[in-house]
Amino acid sequence: MRRSVVWLAFLPVLAACGAGSADSGGDSADGGSASTAAPTSSAAPSYVAARVSTGHKPCGILGVDGTVWVSNYGDDTLVTLNPATGQVGDPVRTGGAPCGLAAGAGSIWVEDYGSDQVTRVSASDKTVEATYEVGDQPYDVTFADGAAWVTNYGDGTVSRIDARSGKVTSVETGGTPTGIAPADGQVWVGLGAQGIAAIDTRTAEVSDTIDTSGAAGWTAYDDDHVWVNVDATVVQVDPSTATITRTVAVGDRPEDGTVVDGRVWVGDGGAGGDLFWFPVDGDDTQAQSVPSTTQNPFVAAELDGQLWVVDFIGTDVVRIDPAQIS
Repeated sequence: MRRSVVWLAFLPVLAACGAGSADSGGDSADGGSASTAAPTSSAAPSYVAARVSTGHKPCGILGVDGTVWVSNYGDDTLVTLNPATGQVGDPVRTGGAPCGLAAGAGSIWVEDYGSDQVTRVSASDKTVEATYEVGDQPYDVTFADGAAWVTNYGDGTVSRIDARSGKVTSVETGGTPTGIAPADGQVWVGLGAQGIAAIDTRTAEVSDTIDTSGAAGWTAYDDDHVWVNVDATVVQVDPSTATITRTVAVGDRPEDGTVVDGRVWVGDGGAGGDLFWFPVDGDDTQAQSVPSTTQNPFVAAELDGQLWVVDFIGTDVVRIDPAQIS
């Protein structure tokens, strides 16, 4: 697969994808190649509620409007998963090596790392609506202010795709754009050794930069905060002042995170495959951890108070009940 070896070599700072919040409802898997959630074994931790096989190398995961969406990096497909039944819908063909996912303007936006594209899929009927050419080695995607925003790791740019016109414009950021998250009228981007940049979503220009002591990578966010992985830590950014307000130690290889149950959750791509967490509000500087029960908890997403984690090395996604973890 084109560039797959290179991409895996950067795994410690990679992982794409949005974590969407959603209301209940919506049948995610009507018909199709259905697969039921495997029962958890008696040896599984009590917080592991379900395990579902979705395809080879599940990479991006997104929860929105009662549906879980999963991109299968190894199959070049996007599938839906019904969280109530565990059924997996018919695969939708995407570009090469899909990973990052975002929702907006009635569509699911799929970052296709292997073909330097973004595939737009209708959230209602699951048909491909359009394909857009973006920059080199797209890594992550989010949706804000009427557009999809895509980080291009290979050429130091972020692509903006206007949802109405389909026009693609490029924003020069420098560095190695990795994770991206919206907050306070901006999208915040980890740029590797060049720190963190904020892009104004109205002007599509870099509006703020933050120096970091290490390589800035993947992100998590809520209405008031952005969290960016920096080496073996997660830094908390106040988007209103563009300042770092807290640094929390996590695993050696923190990946793409999300916010659930008042806590920030970040998977670790190291040999342990642990899931690290710390409270959104507080002054904690050391995260707590539990086994993720996956080999590589690459990306995490939230849906209706539940935490969904992909196993990038395998074929499964796992549903975790955070209320069972304290």
